[in-house]
Amino acid sequence: MDDCALIEATLAGNVEAFGVLVDRYQHALVAAARHLTRNADDAEDLAQDALVDAYRNLRTLQDHGKFRAWVFGILRHKCLSYLRRREPNACSLDELADSLPAPVDADGAGVAELLDGLPLAYRELLAARYVQELSYQEIADALGVQVNTVRVRCCRARERLRELFAARDCREKGGVSC
Repeated sequence: MDDCALIEATLAGNVEAFGVLVDRYQHALVAAARHLTRNADDAEDLAQDALVDAYRNLRTLQDHGKFRAWVFGILRHKCLSYLRRREPNACSLDELADSLPAPVDADGAGVAELLDGLPLAYRELLAARYVQELSYQEIADALGVQVNTVRVRCCRARERLRELFAARDCREKGGVSC
């Protein structure tokens, strides 16, 4: 069944239909929350809270075909609230390592530290696009902005990440020809 049919069934009183939606999106929601919060334990709670809110407010979703973007938007708001409440640098190194299964460079240094150098808004966009695999339209719907705005912001985020890679490579080479 597609999301629209499951939402219709849920609204008609079939709670098990929403369980299918939970099974479909819970893993991706937890992964997205880990990328944003850098805290594996809290990511599970935030994803669960987002799904509970989605269930409670399902009647407010006007376009059932946009459920995926809508529930990721709910998660985004929960993660941003969490980050505002949390103390700076509150996660441990173990949580950081667990939170981002990033590719590893040949020298063994992970990409996670470079991503942490990005502003939250850029990290959020890159996670939505490349981890959650949301389309530009779905990201735009979740953020409440135009698709072209998302495209431009993603481009800027990728450019900033390239700059961070270049600066790190320059430092590793001792600043020669940088």
